[in-house]
Amino acid sequence: MTLISRYRVTFLLSLIGWGCLAIYAYKGSYVDENGVLIESFGFIPLFWLFQLLALVSLIYTALKHRKRGKV
Repeated sequence: MTLISRYRVTFLLSLIGWGCLAIYAYKGSYVDENGVLIESFGFIPLFWLFQLLALVSLIYTALKHRKRGKV
């Protein structure tokens, strides 16, 4: 079993998280004519959520395959 196929969920979650951060950086932020800050703030917590889920997935997958190897 290859490394990528074993950790595909981890890679996918991490990639989605980095995509959220890239979208936030691409869209940027600005102050409109009324003095209100306009930004896509929702992508920042989404980035951290997906990175946390990727970490949990990494730990779960590593422990699952570690137990399987010992038996």
